[in-house]
Amino acid sequence: MNVALHHPAPSFADKSDTSHFAHRRAAIDMIATLRARMIRCALFGTYLLRPHPITPESDEIRAQWREKFEEQFDGIKRSYSLMQGKDPLNVLPQDICDWIAAHTAQQTAQMNVLNHMFKLTQDLHDALTGSDQALDEVMKAHFAFGRGQFYDAVTEICDGLWADLDRQRDEDTRHAHDSGKAIGDILGRLERIGKHVRLVSLNASVEAARVGEAGKGLGVIAVEFKSLAEEIQHLAATARENIDGLSSSSR
Repeated sequence: MNVALHHPAPSFADKSDTSHFAHRRAAIDMIATLRARMIRCALFGTYLLRPHPITPESDEIRAQWREKFEEQFDGIKRSYSLMQGKDPLNVLPQDICDWIAAHTAQQTAQMNVLNHMFKLTQDLHDALTGSDQALDEVMKAHFAFGRGQFYDAVTEICDGLWADLDRQRDEDTRHAHDSGKAIGDILGRLERIGKHVRLVSLNASVEAARVGEAGKGLGVIAVEFKSLAEEIQHLAATARENIDGLSSSSR
């Protein structure tokens, strides 16, 4: 089902440093808003269908209601496009859109319900914008189906996406933990190497002092080894502090 937005989409994507998790959460929230948007479309459709019996609303007020209806319908179309793997506004990264589409493709029964509800909302939109369809009949069909399976179908799709997101986040956490442990083991080895090099440099210094003038060259080498050992230990300690900080942030 191809849908087009009422307002023009920007030609650029959001390049901010938003986390991958935040993008996924925003996508799920966008789909979840289908429930509220459908209610609002029905509400504004009712306003337009049944003017006040005593003091009918002005054309300006009715125009505002139509505008509000269009805003909600645009949001609905964007959510449906997202479930097909495309964000018309180019705000969400494509891999997030693909993730949503892959999930909804497995939810055949739920998507059949959502597609039918979208068709009813499209009929309502057409009726409000001058179609020959009887607005009253369209409104009744929209209300009847909206109160049935539709809200449960949206909830099931969102719950499935949240479960998948939690599973992927747990996998990422485990992977980060395993990587951190492996790096920690390597740093431990570096620290041991640094201590060993420092011990060798100390022994070399003692030997250089023992042999006197002939050991000057060995003494220079011993000093360099000592500096190297200290640098290794300093780098390993700094890296370990950074890893511990990242682990704390993740927790």
